[in-house]
Amino acid sequence: MKYCPNCGQEVKEGAKFCPKCGSDLSQVTLKQETTTNQTESQKTEFKASEPVELILEQAEGLNMTRAEMKNEAQRKLSGRYGEWFKSILWAIVGIIISSLLVIVASGQMSAGFVKIALYRLYGGTDSQFGTGLLIFFWLIILIAAIIALFLIGCLLNAVMQWCAIFTLKGQRADGLKVFNYFVKAQKNRVLKANILISLYQFFWSLLFIIPGIVKQASYAMTNLILEKNPELSASEAINQSRKMMHGYKLEFLILQYSFFFWRIVAGVTYGLADFYVLPYQNVTQMAFLEVLYQKYQD
Repeated sequence: MKYCPNCGQEVKEGAKFCPKCGSDLSQVTLKQETTTNQTESQKTEFKASEPVELILEQAEGLNMTRAEMKNEAQRKLSGRYGEWFKSILWAIVGIIISSLLVIVASGQMSAGFVKIALYRLYGGTDSQFGTGLLIFFWLIILIAAIIALFLIGCLLNAVMQWCAIFTLKGQRADGLKVFNYFVKAQKNRVLKANILISLYQFFWSLLFIIPGIVKQASYAMTNLILEKNPELSASEAINQSRKMMHGYKLEFLILQYSFFFWRIVAGVTYGLADFYVLPYQNVTQMAFLEVLYQKYQD
């Protein structure tokens, strides 16, 4: 049943005029249908355009493929691998010395405990005392070597990332000068940030490794943020890195582990391939982070 929109009188189906007020019902019906069609059209258009925008955003990503980022890294590094040589060499020497100290100290402590066990079986308190002092001495050496390995790992990551930043900017990537720069000019923010990151990753890794890997990606942009924002503290840079990497951690990890076979080559060659792999990998990752940083700023 229909009603006249003008006076509310009940009208028959198909009536063209209201029997009470004489209003033209055909014109009113036409306007209602036109309005309804326009509304439905707008709804359909909105529904059709919304998923397209989402799909484009997902497909667009950072507007660069991994291959393009690697090509950009190789272009920036062309003829400049020698700048990284001293930094990598010092890091390898430090790791080798610290590792040897850990091995030797562990062996000497084990031998000392065996001697004490034998002395207790066959007597000889003087020998036990002297062996105990030696065990304590090697324990100090072991702790110092482990701390040295930890610090070398922190500093190596920091120096490599800052060398990558300098390479992308077209500046000389001398690791010793870079280290001196972020100790003095950066007021130890870089050292503090990278030590905190290593500690955070270690504790997260205690939860079945995977959380530590995820957090590594979460903190990846910290050094770049420190370079671009001299006023930020170490903790503030870490927190900002977590925000910027939200939604991009998986992409970063895929990029990082795309160098997996290069790392195998470095292991097989006893670290010799690191003189090529480390610059290549770090500059590629920093190129990714630079694009992401600009996207976040935009």
